[in-house]
Amino acid sequence: MLGWLVDREIDPYIPVIDKAGRPDGTWTRTDFEWDAENDQYICPEGHALKQFRRNYSDPNRGPTGKGVAKYRALKLTCQSCPSKARCCPNADFRSITREEHEDARQTARDLAKTNQYEIAMKL
Repeated sequence: MLGWLVDREIDPYIPVIDKAGRPDGTWTRTDFEWDAENDQYICPEGHALKQFRRNYSDPNRGPTGKGVAKYRALKLTCQSCPSKARCCPNADFRSITREEHEDARQTARDLAKTNQYEIAMKL
């Protein structure tokens, strides 16, 4: 729905349900930089989290088509990273999921920080 609104240039004054916060104090998705040009996340240490590392000839091993993409770092990279304890202390490597309409969700998050959003919620 957010994607539909943003595509039609309608400001989505809608609260976004976001469960990206982590109770253990480790890095959240917002600590990672999204690189849209290369379709990857960049961790605070400068390492890339990619969705695919190679092209698959078998279509069943490619994108899921469920509207969610999973971006992963290399296990070797994470194991040697000095910030592993703050990033993924209980896993071998870091992975981040990204919704299909994440750009629209971010637009709604940014609007929620404005005065117009507060007025719209009161109305």
